[in-house]
Amino acid sequence: MSKVNLIVDCGTTNLRVTLLDERRQVVDSVKAEGGVRHTAIDGHNGRLKAALRESVNTLLAAHGYDAGDVARCVAYGMITSNVGLLEIPHVIAPASPGDLRAAMREQVFPDVAPFPIAFIPGVRNFAGEVNMDNFAGMDMMRGEETEAVGLYRLLETPGPAVFILPGSHNKFVRMGAAGEIAGCMTSISGELLDAVTHHTILADAAGRSFVGAGEYDSEMACEGAWECARSGLGRAAFAGRILSVLGGRDQRAIQSYLLGATLALDVQAMQAFLNDAENARIFVAGKAPVQQAMCDVLAALSIEGARQVPREISARMGICGALEIGF
Repeated sequence: MSKVNLIVDCGTTNLRVTLLDERRQVVDSVKAEGGVRHTAIDGHNGRLKAALRESVNTLLAAHGYDAGDVARCVAYGMITSNVGLLEIPHVIAPASPGDLRAAMREQVFPDVAPFPIAFIPGVRNFAGEVNMDNFAGMDMMRGEETEAVGLYRLLETPGPAVFILPGSHNKFVRMGAAGEIAGCMTSISGELLDAVTHHTILADAAGRSFVGAGEYDSEMACEGAWECARSGLGRAAFAGRILSVLGGRDQRAIQSYLLGATLALDVQAMQAFLNDAENARIFVAGKAPVQQAMCDVLAALSIEGARQVPREISARMGICGALEIGF
């Protein structure tokens, strides 16, 4: 029987194992709730190991393979953190795919699988001690470096670029002209939006829900962004209640308004992040409506030319990056 390959993407909440055939084409994938947050809660990585073992065995068995048929298994993401499976130090930016490949480590975990797992490390912005003088310029990532390498390759991007990868933690990744990772910036705007929507006085106005893809209102998102830029998120968020109670705006409008307001914080931070990358092209990944909202807010705050990454490319960037770095 032909050999197969596995790629493991492990996040905070979930992990995904993808099966590739001998030509390294995707065959199938399995997603499980087994991310590293359980390690932090439980004080050990037993649930992570169990979820990974079950996912691998289920995926192989579903297609008539067993562990002996696995040629290579590559893992990336939070699985290389102190609450993962094997902690690996971050690589210092600028970091090329070759730098990441050279820093990979392999280890066998008999209680997970009999074959070795090769781990892709994360990236941090600079080396040395972090103190009160330099912490603002520091950032780090585990997982997004692999996605960024894959996205750069899939887009066939000439020259420097900035990739915006939305999520609970929005990541902004700077890429150099040769496809190396030049640095990153992280925000928790996704978590802030969740908190405002579900755990503040705005919950009623927003219907305790985020705006759906077919209900997104670009004008309201831009209004939220402008108000946040003028008066800060605290005031801008409360103004959403004013628009609801006294202005008669419906819940969908308020949802778009709050999305724009929270994303404005990222764009303001990004302006400093881009100071020495003026010629970089900006690409926004992610799902609707956040992807569109990010582009709208960028334009509203005078950062023009952001391009949306097609969904089919976003879905492949992690696999592509893992193949580029780890195989």
